[in-house]
Amino acid sequence: MTQLSRRRTLALGAAATGAAWAAGTVPAGATGTTGAAGERGASWTQLADVPPNTTDWHEAVPVGEPYWGQPGLAGPIAGTHGDHLIVAGGANFPEPARTATRTNTLGKVYWTDAFVLRRDGDDHRWLDTDLRLPDAVGYAATVSTDDGMLVIGGEGFRGGPAGTAQRPAEKFADVYYLRWNAGRGTLEREDLPDLPRPMSYAVAGIVDDVVYVAEGADFVALDLDRPDRGWTALPTWPGDPRTVAVGAAQDGRFYVMSGRAQHADKSWTFYRDAYAYEPRRHGWRRVADLPWCVTAGLAHAVGRTGIVVAGGDKDIDRWNLIEHHVALRNAAAPGSEEWNRHNDVVTWIYDHHTGFNVEVLRYDTRRDRWQPDGFFPGPPPATTPAVDWDGDLVVASGEIGPGIRTPRVWKARF
Repeated sequence: MTQLSRRRTLALGAAATGAAWAAGTVPAGATGTTGAAGERGASWTQLADVPPNTTDWHEAVPVGEPYWGQPGLAGPIAGTHGDHLIVAGGANFPEPARTATRTNTLGKVYWTDAFVLRRDGDDHRWLDTDLRLPDAVGYAATVSTDDGMLVIGGEGFRGGPAGTAQRPAEKFADVYYLRWNAGRGTLEREDLPDLPRPMSYAVAGIVDDVVYVAEGADFVALDLDRPDRGWTALPTWPGDPRTVAVGAAQDGRFYVMSGRAQHADKSWTFYRDAYAYEPRRHGWRRVADLPWCVTAGLAHAVGRTGIVVAGGDKDIDRWNLIEHHVALRNAAAPGSEEWNRHNDVVTWIYDHHTGFNVEVLRYDTRRDRWQPDGFFPGPPPATTPAVDWDGDLVVASGEIGPGIRTPRVWKARF
């Protein structure tokens, strides 16, 4: 689809052996249908867990210890290239007995490790590889294409893994294809023009070979057949700016839904509104509101007129309570009695977090209508991409509570 005059191919990692990674995985093949009575729902299959990270980069992270496993990754790069699923980067809190609010050495850690799952019919196996990205990156927008996984923006650290207690993470403007070269056993990167500004937590979708990206108050587009023309700024949706929104391309339109925003008075809004951009008309229209907020959830196009939304957070009261005590903690002297008191409250709320949205929603683009469509089969995720694998939805890893990740991988057929 895309031919570039400026092309950079970067081989990442070592040659694959062709063997499959097996130790410590959950056996694949667990299935179930979660649709409620009278609804179609989905047929879910649990695939093998994401393998453990292998980069032994800091003594606080017990890589290689007998008990070391994959705690899960929030914001991983996830997408497909042919018969291979790529899961890379992402962020977590890997120190033993340390969490987001308990004293730790590294803070939130961003990784460079990359993993490849091979599909052979109904058999899915992680390849035995030792792959690395050049940068530690999470929370990028990703879209699976015939040309490979398109990666847009993100945040993390240049040059290798690091934690936010060591130095602040930076946002990236990088845009590139990431592909699996089965013959060489490597990942290859092909650069596209950078975003107009660095972005993380953006959403993206492709309509007629044009990729659309929304984040904050910005809406931009890149023609993948003519990338040398660069990014174009487009009119934004007729609603409030927002981040951690949900987005998908379907039925010739690009949809932006939900999300959240913090205002000047430090209060937050969790959004239920949704908008559709129609490239042929060069304009937006508001569509039916969601029944509830799905901020940080994921959206997947189904058939010709459906969008399925899963996971995400709708509990604004809990969010505001957390933010209230975080603000009071930040106003106190670090380590003081007041600081510890509010940190203990935040820790208590985190420890007793009941999880994200369990309900799956389906939107009909022609009828402009939302309806329930069953339930997510495990702990529902946030901050992980919806991966389209030949029409199936793949959900790889993600956050299932504040500071808590899951290594689970699910595949759904609608």
